[in-house]
Amino acid sequence: MEIAGYLSSIIIGVSLGLIGGGGSILTVPVLVYLFSVDAVAATAYSLFIVGLTSAVGSVSYFKKGLVNVRTAVIFGIPSIIAVFVTRAYISTRYPVRII
Repeated sequence: MEIAGYLSSIIIGVSLGLIGGGGSILTVPVLVYLFSVDAVAATAYSLFIVGLTSAVGSVSYFKKGLVNVRTAVIFGIPSIIAVFVTRAYISTRYPVRII
């Protein structure tokens, strides 16, 4: 199964790199079903994987001066705050299992 997971990861990377889509939507199922990772952990791993590859991919654009840092900060900081508030306060109010 690991070989299928690695091949799927390569296909996901190439296809989404060509069309410019986000990889989280496909990374989570690959981690859960092909690598047997817990769904909650797979979500966190997916965010890390996609975030890291996005950061590495943006370095060349940043060096060329094609990144508007002000816009990145305006969208980035509220996103980080929203994730923190959601995880710390909102998601703790729901039961562990929803039927």
